[in-house]
Amino acid sequence: MSDLKLITERMIEKKKAEVQQTIRQAETEAKEKVAVAEKELALEEVEEKKAIDRRLASDFEKNKDSLENYKRNQLLGEKQVALKEVFKEALFAMEQWSETEFQSFLLAVLRQFKEIKNLELVLGEKSVEKVSESWIEKVAQEGISVTLTTETIHKKAGFILKNKGIEYNYLFEDLIAELKNQLIPSVSKKLF
Repeated sequence: MSDLKLITERMIEKKKAEVQQTIRQAETEAKEKVAVAEKELALEEVEEKKAIDRRLASDFEKNKDSLENYKRNQLLGEKQVALKEVFKEALFAMEQWSETEFQSFLLAVLRQFKEIKNLELVLGEKSVEKVSESWIEKVAQEGISVTLTTETIHKKAGFILKNKGIEYNYLFEDLIAELKNQLIPSVSKKLF
């Protein structure tokens, strides 16, 4: 019986050793799996941080571009308001010309049309008092053939010259509007 006990103890010892070996092997495999998982997790974390950094950098650039566009648009808006005011003031100044200033401008224009006979002069309502029949007679002495009509252009300053159905528009508002596109670059440089 002692042999049986000895055999049983050896079998138990052998089984314990096998179980211990299996446990050690399982622990080693588990440690290796944990190590691999930790490495993968660390790599994922690095990649995730890089992705977050890229998104943040992209968002920053977008926000920066948006702010720059907003700032540029605000500045352009302010420039447009300032330019509009400049042209409004120019129109106001022209509408306020004295009789002498208005007549000098009109005479300079009429001299360009000296060769044309039978010009009709139609004044804007705001300019009617700046030209008289006597002034037209003086102009005629220079060889400029122009007739002052009784027709006026409602709420406008300046004048229109007519000849054979052709109209030459010198209404101040229209002159400024026509010249605006040509003048904006130079006025912008002076203002800004």
